Amino acid sequence: MDSKRQCLIPNPIAVPQKHTWVTSERIEKYISNIYFTDVNLYSRVDKAIDQVPTMHTASSLKTDAITEVQKFKDWQPIKVGQAFGPLWSQHWIKMDIPSIEHDPNATELLLLWDVDGAESLVYVNSSMPFQGLSCKRKEVPINSNDSVYIQVSCTGLFGAGNNGMINPPDENKTYTLSSAKLILRNRMAHGLLQDLTVIHDIVKELDSKETLKHDALLVGNEIINILTLGDHSPESYTRAAELAKKFFDSGASDRNMIHAMGHCHIDSAWLWPWRETVRKVARSWSTTLSLLEQGHNFKFTCSQVVQYAWLKEHYPELFEKMKRHIKKGNFVPVGGSWVEMDTNVPSSESMIRQFLYGQKFYREEFGVFSNILWLPDTFGYSGQLPQIMQQCGVEFFLSQKLSWNLTNTFPHNTFYWKGIDGSRVLAHFPPGDTYESNVTVKDILKSARNNKDQGRTHDHMLLFGYGDGGGGPTSDMVERLDRLQNVKGLPRIVRTGPTEFFETLEKGLLCEWWGELYFEMHRGTYTTHAKLKESNRRCEFQMTDLEFLSAIAAADKLPTASEVEQLWKLILFNQFHDILPGSSIEQVFKDAVHDYDNFAKEYTMIMDRMRDADDNTPVVVNPYNWKRAQVIETDKGLRLIEAQPMSATPPKQIDVVPDKAGIFKLDNGNTCMCNSIIKCVFDAQGRMISLLHKPSKRECIPAGSYGNTLVIHDDIPLFWDAWDVMEYHLQTREVFEPRDLHVILEDPVRCAVRVGVDLGQWGNANVEVVLDAGCPYLKFKLEVSWSGKHKFLKVEFPLTVTAMEAEYEIQAGLVKRPTHFNTSWDSARFEVSGHKWAHLGEPNFGVGVFTKSKYGYSASSNKITISLLRSSTAPDANADIGDHVIEYALFPHVGALYTSAIARHAFDFNHSMTTILLPTSRIDGNLELPVVIDSTDVIVQSVKPSEEGDGIVVRLYEPYGSTVTVPVRVKDGFKLYRTNAVEDVNKMENLELENVLKVKPFEIVTLLCSPHMIG
Repeated sequence: MDSKRQCLIPNPIAVPQKHTWVTSERIEKYISNIYFTDVNLYSRVDKAIDQVPTMHTASSLKTDAITEVQKFKDWQPIKVGQAFGPLWSQHWIKMDIPSIEHDPNATELLLLWDVDGAESLVYVNSSMPFQGLSCKRKEVPINSNDSVYIQVSCTGLFGAGNNGMINPPDENKTYTLSSAKLILRNRMAHGLLQDLTVIHDIVKELDSKETLKHDALLVGNEIINILTLGDHSPESYTRAAELAKKFFDSGASDRNMIHAMGHCHIDSAWLWPWRETVRKVARSWSTTLSLLEQGHNFKFTCSQVVQYAWLKEHYPELFEKMKRHIKKGNFVPVGGSWVEMDTNVPSSESMIRQFLYGQKFYREEFGVFSNILWLPDTFGYSGQLPQIMQQCGVEFFLSQKLSWNLTNTFPHNTFYWKGIDGSRVLAHFPPGDTYESNVTVKDILKSARNNKDQGRTHDHMLLFGYGDGGGGPTSDMVERLDRLQNVKGLPRIVRTGPTEFFETLEKGLLCEWWGELYFEMHRGTYTTHAKLKESNRRCEFQMTDLEFLSAIAAADKLPTASEVEQLWKLILFNQFHDILPGSSIEQVFKDAVHDYDNFAKEYTMIMDRMRDADDNTPVVVNPYNWKRAQVIETDKGLRLIEAQPMSATPPKQIDVVPDKAGIFKLDNGNTCMCNSIIKCVFDAQGRMISLLHKPSKRECIPAGSYGNTLVIHDDIPLFWDAWDVMEYHLQTREVFEPRDLHVILEDPVRCAVRVGVDLGQWGNANVEVVLDAGCPYLKFKLEVSWSGKHKFLKVEFPLTVTAMEAEYEIQAGLVKRPTHFNTSWDSARFEVSGHKWAHLGEPNFGVGVFTKSKYGYSASSNKITISLLRSSTAPDANADIGDHVIEYALFPHVGALYTSAIARHAFDFNHSMTTILLPTSRIDGNLELPVVIDSTDVIVQSVKPSEEGDGIVVRLYEPYGSTVTVPVRVKDGFKLYRTNAVEDVNKMENLELENVLKVKPFEIVTLLCSPHMIG
């Protein structure tokens, strides 16, 4: 033992040779809640009180408002043993604390409360929430004669899964009041219990070669001797506490620095509905605020702006209290996004709006801006996310989810993450591999030992506090932090805010990781709950139309900024990483469907409101920067129309169709569909045996193979049912054969056939195959009645293309992934995410597939597969069971990918031109934008009114990875500015264009056109 520690025990007594195990066991038994509880230290901490609080309940109270509860008169008495239910119901208890005589300096009065682990919210002498209770936290500090109200929520911290956490909830579950008693806690005895608990943890976790282990044994043993010989007198407690303090304050090394922050990850909806999350926020944050006001020293971080908005709406007093602590700097809002969103499925515009509306709330309510994207629990991270972050003013990124990888260990904890465009952000994955540490010695040592970037940086983050279902830090956690922060032989622990921590990391010599952060788990979430993903994409496109019409001032009664914001927030909330991915209970999805229905009603109302009372003209809305053609149904039949770029004009019918669609029977009984670009052949059974690209004379389907093949796989993961699909599912492939083919439409502008497919015990399907005049892709419409639980339905397209990599569209760009399994990193990508298209290509030819609402793909050798439907049974027993309409397309092309216009065609397939009625006076006035993008080398993804002033924002991106020059025309009297994605007035750059804008590979560019000078 070193000289500093030798002085801790001034008069050691000669004893037999020390025995490590015996001494460790002695300490353990001395603090045990099982052994020797009549004489050990544990038995001296808490003293039960005979007096009991009087309790009443009110079964007729159906409110969350404490002010209504406090006015209520009709209370009925209850006692321990009272049952509450059913699941999700709320119950109020009124409690009067009796007068208890005690010395508050020596003892603390506590209420021990438990309703079978049900969550509860406590109010003490106030209409402001004081603290939350759950299975993890059952004590409330109170005083004599307090008036207490407790709201019992009939749910556990993690919902109420029937015989398993992630199982569907038990709707009939009840909760029984099992504890409502008062105790007096000896403050000094409790402190020493904490001391010995931490000392014993050090002994357990350290190797026998570590000096600190033996020092801890000696000090722990001596503390017991002091207390035993002193008969647990106050003086012995003081001596023992002083000895413990000297041991803990022995001087940690700065070579390994842990930055500890309180944290409370609350899933905005998961194993419980969002309404319960509102209460979880109040329970968790009121507890944290109470700890801070009791003098506990820590910084608390929390993300998800929607939860701050909920607190403001439902608990305004608590919100104002929180604001005071935000101003002090010990309650730190982070993240800046409306929710902790999924980043595989939402569009780039959606992710930008997450920041736009999230940071707006932070700025308006707290006067702060979060420069950290906080996504600790999201299922993988898009390669376009670094650019979107930078475009929104966000510099730093925090997660830890990749520590769950099943195949490969991610090689960094602290690194620079580069997006597909080269944008770079500083990323940190806490090496403790958790966002809910308990601040145990084991947690501290793992955090230190697991740092994969040791040497490049000695600093790393530890997030402590109960999470997922909420809860946050406890007093025990903070007190362990107090003891462990400066122990020689352990890392030094400091209490830093998140921004200060990241600024410290910038001093390190760090590695880079380029491209997506692919998560080697939860691949099933690209597909689970298909209808939510379909609704999300539809709403994203409808917002494109709505904002475009607002930008061109298409009517007098345009949507207000507030209406647009509320519609976006509905979309954004349901992009939370357990809603849109499909990994929540059934009630969550019913709530989401209700939200999407409300969106549809509001959207329809706004569009109808644009009409004139008397004189309207039908117009076709084309918000994109290329000329578009489309077949539409009219009262006179099918017509082919076209629309100019970025316009809302009366539809222009193409009267003479130069390239008609045709369908005919061949002599061998096969059926042929063709236009000038595509010739597709089906055999008599309905199997696609040929797809010829006529301009290149290239056959796309290999001989002996069939296109559009429906296959099914067993889908039984290891545990996370709605989340995971495992690689072994590929070994269980079964093929469904079509049973018949019928011609259902022959028209000069469109022809179609219908093919029936028997899915056996798992359902029925019909596939309509549609070819339009002049259209370069073949469309498929699959109607499925699906009942296949734990089955995975896919459609395969074997192709005559050889490629080592496949391309997949992601937000505002693409990524390339292997079509082989050469390495463990390649093998792990057996199922991947993509947006509207995927592609296999050679230098001079390729074939792509489009999807309208599917995000799961795979490409192996020469075959592209689209994942269509899953049917997990937990946590939603009925996921995806029912009827579905699924649309996809096959697109052969000549030349390289970047010359194929695949991105534009995928937009055309996904987002049909909307036909609406607008006032004739507006149409006659020639609706137009003050800025025109004269190039199809970029994609205009959004045209909208500016957030401030009367300008127009045009957001575009380069989709293939090339540097391009884009001709831009600006109307006289207008100025053009380049800004960031959230339209920060301090980031405006006046563009002195010579009619050309340079756009780098995959770059997202936001332009603001204004009639006024800015800045």
